[in-house]
Amino acid sequence: MTFSFDDFDGLDGQEPDEGLPPLLRRPEPVADPLLVPQLRGTRKELLANPKVSLDEAAANAVTSGAVDPKRLQALVAREPINLLTAKPVVGGMLYVTPPHYRYLDLDVLPDFINQRWANQLHTAMDVAPSTSVVPAYETVVDPKTGKPLAVFTVRMLDRKALAKAVGESMRKTYEAQKGKNVYTSSVLQQGVKEPLTLFLMRVVFDDGTEDTFLVAGDGNSRMVSMWLARTGGDIDAAISACTASVIGSTERSGGRSRAEQSAARRRVKDLTERTRKNLAAPTLTEATRREGHTLAFPAIVVVGAQADGGGPLADLVAARDDLLATLHVRVTPWTDGAQNTQGMQRVYRHALREGLITPEVYQVLSGTVGTQAMHELLGVPAHRLWSAAVHQHAVLAGAQANAMNLLIKQEFGMRKAFRQQISERLAPMALSAYRSKEGIEQPLRAFGNGGTITDRVWKQPWELTEGDDAFGVLDDILKRALAGGEDAVAELTVLGGTAAILDGYITRDRGSKEGTDRDSYKAPFRATPVKLLTLLSKTSGGLRMLHSIAVAHVAADPAVLPKLFHTQEREVEGVVVRDGEPMRDKSGVQEILDYEWDLVHAADPAHALATIAKNRAEAKAKTGGTSEAAEAEDAKQRRLLEQGIKGADKAGRALARMSRKRGNQVFGAFEAVEALRVQLGQLEGILAKFGPADPSIFVVDEDLDGDEEDAE
Repeated sequence: MTFSFDDFDGLDGQEPDEGLPPLLRRPEPVADPLLVPQLRGTRKELLANPKVSLDEAAANAVTSGAVDPKRLQALVAREPINLLTAKPVVGGMLYVTPPHYRYLDLDVLPDFINQRWANQLHTAMDVAPSTSVVPAYETVVDPKTGKPLAVFTVRMLDRKALAKAVGESMRKTYEAQKGKNVYTSSVLQQGVKEPLTLFLMRVVFDDGTEDTFLVAGDGNSRMVSMWLARTGGDIDAAISACTASVIGSTERSGGRSRAEQSAARRRVKDLTERTRKNLAAPTLTEATRREGHTLAFPAIVVVGAQADGGGPLADLVAARDDLLATLHVRVTPWTDGAQNTQGMQRVYRHALREGLITPEVYQVLSGTVGTQAMHELLGVPAHRLWSAAVHQHAVLAGAQANAMNLLIKQEFGMRKAFRQQISERLAPMALSAYRSKEGIEQPLRAFGNGGTITDRVWKQPWELTEGDDAFGVLDDILKRALAGGEDAVAELTVLGGTAAILDGYITRDRGSKEGTDRDSYKAPFRATPVKLLTLLSKTSGGLRMLHSIAVAHVAADPAVLPKLFHTQEREVEGVVVRDGEPMRDKSGVQEILDYEWDLVHAADPAHALATIAKNRAEAKAKTGGTSEAAEAEDAKQRRLLEQGIKGADKAGRALARMSRKRGNQVFGAFEAVEALRVQLGQLEGILAKFGPADPSIFVVDEDLDGDEEDAE
């Protein structure tokens, strides 16, 4: 539906099309984009400016999408005056262009690197690494001079992966804060008036090709809203339009060709011509309004980075974060996990710069290498459990732990950083190699509740044992731990404790409830992960259980399951058992660790038995010791039916969980399972046939009505 601009009566007026918000500012005509040869002078002046630290590809991206490149050329020219704006940041200064208008469709992408919505780091360690979120971005270093530039670099598999990352970022931005983080109506009312901050981004694909874009820093929500306004408010259409316009075909490999970039400029030229023509018409159509307000937007672009000493700024990533933190928009990630992830990434970068960690360790911490590369770099076994251990060693071990603690306090603005605060920040990084693991949220909560940070692990000297064979390394660690090696005890606490948290044998203290009977999601007494690991690390049986849990985790084989050991010298059914001896059932077979209950009970059986007795006494006392009235037979049978169904449901779910480790044979023989399914089907038939009917269903008996009429 169309409307006349003259008919609009200000803020209180209503348009004939009630689907659009009130118009506050009419779109303005925009000039056609210049041909690429006509931009050479602008690019030349930009690169000649002493404050600018870009290469030619980056300068092309800055100049190509400017609505008025001649104005940009004048703004950045050395003579007669340099109008680049200085922005103080940590460690130096960033230089940005003054505000100028840019085409939305040319070289500009929404922010897909800040991960404000991502609560865990995607990593090459994962068995199913994601291509949708970039694991890390760094400062580009000029290969000719070796000096850092005011450009970021990020690795992507291909253009399809880049498009997926952009799409995921746009969708998460759209869905954030319960849908209130969208400015589509504002864009349709008056366009974008507040300048966006753009950064240069070099995308390097796995085939060796690369492409350069501008990426939104401050103003990402407004940019996404512009695409939403352009495409009618549909996020899928907005993602498709952005991908097609800026990235191009995702079926081709490599960077964009000149032909693709020329085609994009032609599309923008067609859009500007159509909009100018329609703006001159007597009526302003919905399409003209959408296109007119989303053709171009004001922006400032970071084009230079200089350190305090006058040289190039080495860490553009930290400078970017610092710059965005000083702007009027709230750039804090939307989730605690994302805040902790980004904060720890900055901590690791500072640690590398200060020499607290080596470049090889940093590669593992940043998630840019896989397990085999980790083994080649550090010598530890090629398994992702050691990736978690590398994170913990870097932050917790030895004299450097005090310096890392200081960095964490500075980064997160904490006066003191106790072990729980440290574990909360470390959790999404230490377990990043397990991002694709089903139910990873529970291990993250357990790790964040103190994790493996026992007194022997934190700020004490211990190292990670090197070796090719993971099982051989674990055996060696256990041997040294049992012999009294405190460093081996710490290492086994980290490896076995992390495996126990990941496999659900240790949860946060609020995760499992105290019970009186062995069951899943129950524990005989409550204990935080740190307290439980402290108990286990002080006994031979506890160390053997941690070793067995780690071995089973690495094996990932239903035939290799963690075993239980005694941790106290005591009498069990007339037989004296000692610390470190296997726990055996009545047939003499060593017992298997199935539930968290088993591990807690084995860690301190005296405490467990005392707590169980106390809980049973309290339950008995609630009845007052008096006998209750006889239960009616129908009530008794209903109770038994309900208890039976609940018990069957609990047993089925428990067996399903066990089947992930041992295979579906835990359910028994096929014939037995089929017999159970038949019984369940028969029970369902009995309930349907003999149970009460739904009282809300009213049935009309037509035969009865007819009989009554005949009787009259």
